Amino acid sequence: MRRISVQIMTFHRDAGLRRAVRSVLAQRGIDPRTVEILIVDNSAEASARSIAAGLAAIGEPAGYTVRCVNETRPGIAEARNAGIRDTDCELVAYIDDDEEAEPDWLASMQAVLDKFGCDAVCGPVLPIFEDGRPPNDPFWAWIYDYDAKVPSGGTFRATGTGNCLFYRTRCCPSDTPFDPALGLTGGSDTRFFHTLAAAGKRVLWCAEGIVHEYVPASRTKLAYGLRRRMRQSQLFQQTHAWSDPPDRTAIAKWMAIGAAQMLVYSGLSAACWYWDRSRAKRYLALVYGDMGKVFWTPRFTALNYGSRVRAS
Repeated sequence: MRRISVQIMTFHRDAGLRRAVRSVLAQRGIDPRTVEILIVDNSAEASARSIAAGLAAIGEPAGYTVRCVNETRPGIAEARNAGIRDTDCELVAYIDDDEEAEPDWLASMQAVLDKFGCDAVCGPVLPIFEDGRPPNDPFWAWIYDYDAKVPSGGTFRATGTGNCLFYRTRCCPSDTPFDPALGLTGGSDTRFFHTLAAAGKRVLWCAEGIVHEYVPASRTKLAYGLRRRMRQSQLFQQTHAWSDPPDRTAIAKWMAIGAAQMLVYSGLSAACWYWDRSRAKRYLALVYGDMGKVFWTPRFTALNYGSRVRAS
């Protein structure tokens, strides 16, 4: 009987954690006895332990196992690695503690994994704005909508673990598959998928395996959206540096492209600012994305990201 460890990294997000776990407990089309829900608490005081105990009591009658492990070393990479070490399940799935899975999420992800015989599957992460912002707001939908928009079984460039399912032993040859050096600045998940691609692993898309991310008002400030776009481009450049040997030609090419596009998009943003603010903000975000291609080294990454990243 193939078992799945659904892992949720958390750091002081009690309400979101409860919502995420309850959405896994509500899954359809799977045998609950094959599923463990592993909460990895990245807080020093293990604040999620009591929450896990309460959720375990809810899931136990249906056959679900809910348990909690504490990882006090700061950084989401350390939390992810702790979860990998703490399970013996054949499959590992990730959702975040600010996400909620649709009822057919896990069954859909497994179906694509089995049908195509791939090593890993990723699915859409669609935003729900907690400040009441409409989901069709053009700018913020563009910033937060993680959807490859390809059919199930299609290939794409995976970058994040917000919604994925993979074979543990195939994709994690060691007990530290996530680079702790990136745990405080972000990007360990991007490097994880970069390593899978370099090793020839197949990562496919599951269009039906949908989760929703709850985006607080603090993350719909323009400055936050611009930094997010810049960080994405910094990670894109860093994938070329992670190659063995580093692809210096690609790095130089994208730095030159970024510098040129910064000038173009700056002018377009200024031209649109008074008659189409949403389009102007999108051009401005593209400027920041191009800045990330130029200023991509770890020193600039740390300046852009600001504070350290826990499991949140």
